[in-house]
Amino acid sequence: MQQTYILDRWEDRSGHRLTWKFGYRGTVGEFGRIEVVYPARRHGDRHVTEVSGDTVPVTAFDGWAYGRKPSLHLGQLGVGTAGIRLKRNRWAQTRAGRALRMQVAGRAYRYLATSRRHRDRALVRDGVEIRTSRHGRGARKKVTLTVLGPADATDLALAAVMIGVNTRNLTRGGAVRAFFGRSLDWLEIFHSP
Repeated sequence: MQQTYILDRWEDRSGHRLTWKFGYRGTVGEFGRIEVVYPARRHGDRHVTEVSGDTVPVTAFDGWAYGRKPSLHLGQLGVGTAGIRLKRNRWAQTRAGRALRMQVAGRAYRYLATSRRHRDRALVRDGVEIRTSRHGRGARKKVTLTVLGPADATDLALAAVMIGVNTRNLTRGGAVRAFFGRSLDWLEIFHSP
């Protein structure tokens, strides 16, 4: 069984630029409306991406800010009121080895890059896979969710929240770019007058 859904990009640039919000929203079959918001909140150098909807549990990812999204660096995940422990091997050489691992409601999940590009990802648990692919530019950006297997509302919430997280570190090339980006940020701090 395979189902495909589209989430459209939206943005709210009203007010001061530090209050601008971005994200994706759409209707996902029987689960109804889903909305991804980033940054839903800011805490100093940390940003929070949040997912809400008609039937999905409120899910939030909090991490070190990288652009407008939180990154995997020092990331924390919450599903409903439960805090979820995240694990990943940042030194692994393969995309499968670099996958983000988590246990949610007694189920083991992996979130991994499915191509070298940062646009293609998959959330996998026993019997279920949700593939996400970003495409388009500017206001026409969209995310395609391809659901394989009997997914539930928690599965969809987890896949959706990760759309609003910078996950470049899930590939070796992305990790190298992120490292140099952070290094340049640190050099800029020491170079400031």
